[in-house]
Amino acid sequence: MPRGKSYRRSQAARKREAERHREVVSPKSDPRHPVAGGGTGWRHRVRAWPTSVHTGRQHKLVIPAEVPGKRFVLLVGASHLRSFADGIVAMPKDLYSFGVMSTPGGCADQLRTEVEHAVLPRTPDAVCVLAPSNNLTASINPERAGEAFGRYLASVCSAWPTAQVFAVDLVPRLTVPEDIQEFFRQEFHRVAARLGVKYYHHGDRFPLADRWLWCRDGLHLSDDMGTPLLMESLLAATTQHLETATPEVPCQVSPTPRRRRPARVVVVGEVRAPRPPPSEWTRVAPGRKANGAPLVLRECFIPLNPVWFSPGVLAAMETPVSSPVDAVSTGSKRLPVEHRREAVSPKRKRPRKEVCKCFDPDGDR
Repeated sequence: MPRGKSYRRSQAARKREAERHREVVSPKSDPRHPVAGGGTGWRHRVRAWPTSVHTGRQHKLVIPAEVPGKRFVLLVGASHLRSFADGIVAMPKDLYSFGVMSTPGGCADQLRTEVEHAVLPRTPDAVCVLAPSNNLTASINPERAGEAFGRYLASVCSAWPTAQVFAVDLVPRLTVPEDIQEFFRQEFHRVAARLGVKYYHHGDRFPLADRWLWCRDGLHLSDDMGTPLLMESLLAATTQHLETATPEVPCQVSPTPRRRRPARVVVVGEVRAPRPPPSEWTRVAPGRKANGAPLVLRECFIPLNPVWFSPGVLAAMETPVSSPVDAVSTGSKRLPVEHRREAVSPKRKRPRKEVCKCFDPDGDR
């Protein structure tokens, strides 16, 4: 039996209710979650570029005319620099002269290959390297992405050794969770610091809640709102790096000092006088200095008195006296010690009991 009109209305109402419930609980309403096609900004139609023979990707190099008095800064990155290379968004030209080398879709290894094969008409004064955001999906973890980024920075530094190289943070995406992007950002900063390259953050300039900063794909910045913010971030990082960086002083190698031979000293002077014989020595008392003159003994003016004891006393002292040896106390004999004896009380005897003897008249006891 065919369904009636009321059944179709019931199915339509049920479908609308399910759609309304899905919109309420969907993570699209939370800007912190990745949004598929959540960008609302405008971006120009992509133009076809020549394909590179080294990486097989589209590649474009734009070098401005040399301007006296302005330093040449080269921007190296992926598709986020396409608008600058095509002239959709122009970099300011009042302070610096900016050049662009863009490889859309290139990861860190592909960008390194393009840098190694790049031929520039003149050497740049500074090189600004954009952290490769394509490694968010090309690398399996932040450690692998950090290794590739380290090789990329090393190639840039070796390609232009006289230029001041610095790195700028990766551009956020709406299609990748925010915590994963933060892990990659910290790994890139750690690698740059290990190589001695200054790393500038600009993640706060692109809040994920502002969807008009991205185009519909959620990967690239919009030309009307997002790319101008990127231009301001690049200009601020360039100005901060070039104006505050201390000029490198070339290391001056000091010449190797020659080994000098010690000078030969020849002593010329008077011959030392010979030592006098012992008979002419001078006796010097402690605390007194000798002037070299011989010591002369003079007569004593104090009258000597040899009589100290009377003759009788001297004779008595010389007369031997016989005395018994036992009478002389040598001090080693110990005197007897009298111990005090305590009086001992006599033992008391127990009194005997007297037994009365009774005699029986029969004579028996």
